[in-house]
Amino acid sequence: MRPGLAPWVAIASLLFVACSSAVPATLEFVDQSPAQPRLGEITTLRFRAVDSRGQPQAGTQVSFTLESPVPGVELTPTEGVTNTGDGIVSVQIVARGGRVASAVVIATAGTGAEMKRAVSPVVSFAGTNANARQFTFQCGSFSGDGSGLHHAIGAWDETRNLIAGVKVNCIAHVGDRNGDGVVGAQVSFLTEAGTIGPTAVSVTDVVGNAQVLYKTSLPLPLDVPPGTFTWTPLKDATHTGEYLAPLWMHPFLWDENPIAAYGNPAQPQQDRPEPRRPDPIRPGVTLNPRDNLVSLIAITSGEEEFIDLNNNGVWDSNEVFEDLTEPFVDSNDNGTWDEGERYVDTNGDGRWTGKNGEYDASTLIWVQERILWTGMPHKLDQSQTQRQLDPPPNAPPPNIDHFSSIAISFIVSDPWFNRMAQNSGSDGCSGGEAGPIKLSSANQGIALTYPSFNFETYRVEDAHEQGETTPPPFVPPVPWVVRPICKYTAAQLEGHEAVVAGPEVSGTVE
Repeated sequence: MRPGLAPWVAIASLLFVACSSAVPATLEFVDQSPAQPRLGEITTLRFRAVDSRGQPQAGTQVSFTLESPVPGVELTPTEGVTNTGDGIVSVQIVARGGRVASAVVIATAGTGAEMKRAVSPVVSFAGTNANARQFTFQCGSFSGDGSGLHHAIGAWDETRNLIAGVKVNCIAHVGDRNGDGVVGAQVSFLTEAGTIGPTAVSVTDVVGNAQVLYKTSLPLPLDVPPGTFTWTPLKDATHTGEYLAPLWMHPFLWDENPIAAYGNPAQPQQDRPEPRRPDPIRPGVTLNPRDNLVSLIAITSGEEEFIDLNNNGVWDSNEVFEDLTEPFVDSNDNGTWDEGERYVDTNGDGRWTGKNGEYDASTLIWVQERILWTGMPHKLDQSQTQRQLDPPPNAPPPNIDHFSSIAISFIVSDPWFNRMAQNSGSDGCSGGEAGPIKLSSANQGIALTYPSFNFETYRVEDAHEQGETTPPPFVPPVPWVVRPICKYTAAQLEGHEAVVAGPEVSGTVE
């Protein structure tokens, strides 16, 4: 080697060593953001290189790979260099397509025996846009948050006057096509009658629920003519295919006069006429159940429902989808928009538009809920809204032996032939007895469905307690009389009690 060349070789060697990527003492996973990524959302994973002194090591080259290939999951970049100061290097991962996916990222630094390796936790991707199939809207929470079942509220006194401010919580659940709740979705609400919330807009929580407060107020429900329930409602470009009334009203058992027709053979598979009767108080007014059936809708942004035949997470042209009309409040229950009904102009053309015949991956999706306003019967209503069943009205007065009892049953409806709102576990009939008897209700509780009447049963028992010496028979038999007092709670939230007296029954204790 020529004199003077050695120092330059030494300097070059030192520079090469200094510029090379030194293998760290350890390589560790730091964190992931966001912690619960949605499908299509970029997620950042961070790793840190640490030197032998326990300090962050800058300038270390790190390679990234997936532990195993996952269809639709992309990793970028595949290499990176740790930062000065904190020794951190980042990689991004995203899951394309519409199906739930999970992946594990492997970070390595160095080669051979000196290679250091760090493994990320499982990164799970779930959640896409809101899907119309998973969009639900129900009122009440009798079986837990968002469980529904609050189908009716007491809204009228016996004179047909509005009782304003009766409240119920209504909950919309927003989910994606995989069934995961969509967090932070903005949900808007519209109603036919009453008021929804202070702003009628709510945002979904961590499980995809958006809650809003509904209460009775003006405007009143639309007074509609009696209709006919059919199992085959019209479904076309402008009709949704909704039933005339929700099935929890038992419309398949309707009769024009359900009180008088009680006991007749049921014909649920035939078209059924809606109950109706002239109002005995207001002249020229016909009362029918749907006069007080209130339509509410919830609206959010999302995709229309479709059947994913090939499970690729996106709609294909050969797959069936559920085409939606523009959102509207179906005040008259006929399944299509009519002039005067509220609607949302999705396409901004200044008019309501039916189904467009195309699959929409991004549009306004909506769902309907319906709730009954029920009322207290007036004395003038009682002859048509009550009926004694057992014992029959013209039967001989029943006799009760000592330590025995009999069951008494009757039906009662509100003035519109709807079951009275029944929203407390203690609702039912009790009291009102006179004589050597005691009365107990046999069917107290919350109503889960709302047919045309309440079926009430109570027991009348001899007042003597079991265990006493059997007393001699009463000679002559002692008369008793019962006029049961039935109490029905108007709402789950601070509801008033509607009180109705049942038919009078009398008999004797022997």
